Amino acid sequence: MDIRRLFRCMGRGTWMLIGVGATLLYLTAADFVISIKPAVSFEDMLDGKEVKVGSRVAGEVVFAMDYFASESTYTRYEDGSRSGSRKSGNYYLIPTAEGYIALKSRQADVSALDALSEETFEYMNNGPEPSTVIHMQGKVERMEGTLAGYYEEYLEELGYSEAEIDAFGEPLVIRYLNFIAVQSMFAAALLILFLDIFFLQRRYRRAGEDRGFKRAEDLPDPRSY
Repeated sequence: MDIRRLFRCMGRGTWMLIGVGATLLYLTAADFVISIKPAVSFEDMLDGKEVKVGSRVAGEVVFAMDYFASESTYTRYEDGSRSGSRKSGNYYLIPTAEGYIALKSRQADVSALDALSEETFEYMNNGPEPSTVIHMQGKVERMEGTLAGYYEEYLEELGYSEAEIDAFGEPLVIRYLNFIAVQSMFAAALLILFLDIFFLQRRYRRAGEDRGFKRAEDLPDPRSY
């Protein structure tokens, strides 16, 4: 392969497509791997199925305790100012067979999870089984920093001792993730890179074929005959 010819065939558009495709691939590769793993449901976790960092969780939320933290987002402008904060979801406590796991919801799911939380506490006090149906999916991540502190504080409010909280194991959180969107973006990244390589290969081959023809200025002057 002629490296110099290859680089001559790579215009600005080629580099831009490579950059876009590579960036999308980098951003979605890890989540794509998670998206094709077998999903663990919330019922599975109640039955003793273990999850760990990188697990995929999907299904109907069976029980939910109250939220122990909320999250807001804002936009930082070039002049240093920022927009007003906008809520982007809450962190709920979800019971499992071994203890608890956190669930980071979207803001759109807050109302349903709040209702499920109330129904869960009523059920724990000999009330009817929860009737609110909400489907959630996401990936399991490690819970760290201030968020982990809020998690432990809430467990203490529920009456658990420090030793009991430690026995629950490493604090984990299920963070909502749209796996269909992840798979679509990953496929788009592969398609962009494939098409870029395909057209680059064609330009490279044509450039090689053109080298076999003499340029007009290299041809003999017909007046010399």
